Amino acid sequence: MRDCELQVIGTGPAGIGLVLALCNRIAAADGAACPEQRLLDDSIFFEAADRPGGQMSDYRINANTSAHDVIEGIADGTPFTRVRDAYVALPETQQRLIALPRIGALLVEPLADALTGLLGDRLVTGTRIVRVALRPDGYHTFDARDRPLGRSRQLLFCCGGDDAILPELEPFAGCWEGSARFLMRANLDGLPQNRRPIVIVGGSHSAFSCAWRLLHDPLFAEFAAAREIVILHRREQFKLRCTPAFAREHRIEFDPASDVCPRTNTVFFNAGLRKDAKFLYLDIRDGRETRARLQPMGELSEQQDLLAGAGLILQGTGFAPRLPPVERDGHALRLGAPTAAGRLRDLDSGEIVPGCFGMGLGFNILPARRSAGEPSFAGGLHGLQSYPLAVAPPIIEQMLAAMPAAEPVH
Repeated sequence: MRDCELQVIGTGPAGIGLVLALCNRIAAADGAACPEQRLLDDSIFFEAADRPGGQMSDYRINANTSAHDVIEGIADGTPFTRVRDAYVALPETQQRLIALPRIGALLVEPLADALTGLLGDRLVTGTRIVRVALRPDGYHTFDARDRPLGRSRQLLFCCGGDDAILPELEPFAGCWEGSARFLMRANLDGLPQNRRPIVIVGGSHSAFSCAWRLLHDPLFAEFAAAREIVILHRREQFKLRCTPAFAREHRIEFDPASDVCPRTNTVFFNAGLRKDAKFLYLDIRDGRETRARLQPMGELSEQQDLLAGAGLILQGTGFAPRLPPVERDGHALRLGAPTAAGRLRDLDSGEIVPGCFGMGLGFNILPARRSAGEPSFAGGLHGLQSYPLAVAPPIIEQMLAAMPAAEPVH
């Protein structure tokens, strides 16, 4: 068992984002000794797969941000600077649309290689953490054979997330699928083969991406042909990430004082639908796309007739964190409800659990105001570009504050 200050579970975009943020701060120190370097040196990273990178490359849709947005969180002078510069120099990245698997090959895999070289034996791959125990002497992690792997004062979950089926949809579990699974599909295996309507629950970017795939991905051409596609949503207003001029041209209501990001002069920078999802919404709203329709709803429980008649129900309403079981004093500890600084709470007592943090899919941390975006934004962020810029820095500050002081050098 290895002792350290910090254990990080998962090295997908969130885990990589933490390291990017640490390296950005180390580079800013310009060679001076800094606590961020101590924290990085005294950390262990666990990855269930054979290499870092996560599942971003498995999504079979286009990216929803530009190439420059994706690498904005990588500063000069870090071990990742060359990866950033090589990526933006590629002509392919200047295109308006680039598939996520291509971003995976051109950026995420090189970032994972750089991460592997940087961490050395502090990166443990091919190892799934199946249990965590919080004891008086710290966090203990265990593998599938219940062997102890590490002990640390602090712990960060970067395990990704899953669609958790809504209670109202449980009676229809036989024809239900979450958006993440659907957006990664490489075949039609297991999908109900019928001609009944397809109902997409949610007005999120993921929900519109599911609709886009049904309408435009050749894989689903025959499957979705002549089938009604209904997007059920509670939104009173659909927000689009765009310029103020675009918003006015396309009749998107916004408040110039609260809905425009001061850093980018972009309307709904954090909250808006992007790229394929944005244009699909406009096509449906304005009648250019008649194969899908928007249907507002009050409560999902009021839509039972529509759901009962559906041949496939896709859920795009957000993610729940994918966490291993955690115990304290022999009792299960339910974690969630993160603070703005990523500190996790005991969901039963509401108390903050000391030294325990989370970031990534399912945690949806609302970033500090200084991270920009529109002032009216009230949701959470996840994504390779936002982790090092907005989500990881306040988490790092909390971790540094909890670290013991460095021993003096004699």
